[in-house]
Amino acid sequence: MKGSNKQGSNQAPQGKHAAQPKISETKAYTPLQPEQVVVGGTVLTKKSSKKPVIIAVASIVIALLVVYGAGFLFFSSHFFPNTNLNDEDLSMQPSSALAEKIQVQADSYTLTISGQGFKCSFDKGETAIDIDARQIAEDAAKRQDVPLWFIEVFRQHDVSDIAVADYEEGALDSAIKEKVEAFNANETPSANATVTYSEAVDAFVLKPEVNGTQLDADAVCAKAGDCIKEMRTTCELTDDDLIKPKVVSSDSRAAEAVQKANELFPDSVSLMLNGSVKAATIDKAAFGSWLYINPDDYSLVISQDGVSSWVDEKAAGTNTVGTKRTWTREDGKVCTVSGGTYGWKVDTSSLSQKVYDALCAGGATTIDIPCSQTGDAYNGAGARDWGAYVDVDISDQTARYYDANGNLLHTCGVVTGKPVQGRNTPTGVYFLNNKESPSTLVGYKANGEKDYETKVTYWMPFVGNSVGLHDAPWQSSFGGSRYQTNGSHGCVNIPVDAMPEIFDTVEVGDAIILFGKNKWFEPDPETTRILQS
Repeated sequence: MKGSNKQGSNQAPQGKHAAQPKISETKAYTPLQPEQVVVGGTVLTKKSSKKPVIIAVASIVIALLVVYGAGFLFFSSHFFPNTNLNDEDLSMQPSSALAEKIQVQADSYTLTISGQGFKCSFDKGETAIDIDARQIAEDAAKRQDVPLWFIEVFRQHDVSDIAVADYEEGALDSAIKEKVEAFNANETPSANATVTYSEAVDAFVLKPEVNGTQLDADAVCAKAGDCIKEMRTTCELTDDDLIKPKVVSSDSRAAEAVQKANELFPDSVSLMLNGSVKAATIDKAAFGSWLYINPDDYSLVISQDGVSSWVDEKAAGTNTVGTKRTWTREDGKVCTVSGGTYGWKVDTSSLSQKVYDALCAGGATTIDIPCSQTGDAYNGAGARDWGAYVDVDISDQTARYYDANGNLLHTCGVVTGKPVQGRNTPTGVYFLNNKESPSTLVGYKANGEKDYETKVTYWMPFVGNSVGLHDAPWQSSFGGSRYQTNGSHGCVNIPVDAMPEIFDTVEVGDAIILFGKNKWFEPDPETTRILQS
């Protein structure tokens, strides 16, 4: 067809190549990279090799392991850098070096304790320390954290605390306490705050504590012991090693204790003897001296020992038994006598407890004094305290009996003990102990052998059952100087005709007073004679 020929005129002739594109239409050329390669017209990237990297890393790891292992092995038997034992540098040294150093320190160890004005030293050997240097060195080495040596080498280390020594604690403590005691003798002691009486305000007030300069011996021993165990050569004492007050005025409970004291004891307390005689007085000053504050709970305490001491002192001045008495006999003669068993004797044990209980309860104004023995009257120490009495005047060898009203009822001559050793009549004021009729008197020698045995009708003992008044029919006369040659063995011989009336009149418990001097012999108060009825 015509049309087909036109169309085909625009196509290339068969069998010939198509026309080449224009240069402007071609793609830009990209050169290949070293790791790239063309395969079948396709560009491929070659895989890189990791072997050199692995080798390098492995080499580093091996090197580190070698270094770590070497360090581990080394520090298993050596100390880390910056390791000290007290003042000794152990850096990089083997554990055996520590053992040597410890032993050297132990062999040459000295200790100086000083501070607060105190100083004492113990030379080599005086502390008698005992230490296992080898074991301590091993323990110190084991303490090191060897697996982490690469960290520990940069830290500070002190093994002083592991070097613990033993010592003879008892002997050293005794030596230290002796030195501390000598030091404290010249120092100011501490004192607790306490309650005291102020005369200016007539009341109990708080006396502040005293911070002294005396050392606490136990604290010094403990601190010295710690130093020895660690083998430190110096021991520094501080204010903490001083004896401290345990009660301080700044505590509000101390003021409460003062308030209670004023409530308990607003005024004085009178001690009454025989119901009417004021024998002693407890004033505020005395009461204040017995008060203290309990350091445990700050309660007010009355010292029972303080009360007892005061009572003992007052009782000694109140008792009349054995004291020197002076009185004027009814006939006008002034007489003096000492010794004997008659009189007032305070029961100090009962009185101490009675006073203590009354003070603790508070509010007491009077306290009756209990006595283990009483007389007929109480007129104070040194004065007459008897009523009816037999007066035996050894000087004029006369016995007189006065009743409680001072009436002379009987008088007669007597024969007292012969004035030789062992036979003189004892002087003093005595109770009539007993009356017996009849009786047998038996005397013994010092060796226990019987000296004599005598029967009497009337026996009135006043020194136990060994010396007394009795009739003596063997005496041919009485009074005068007969006693010097024919004196008794200590008893008072009474005429036979006078004895019945005396026996009937004188009562058990009446006073028998013997005084005056033997003209040839001074009475021996130690002499006693055993008589048995």
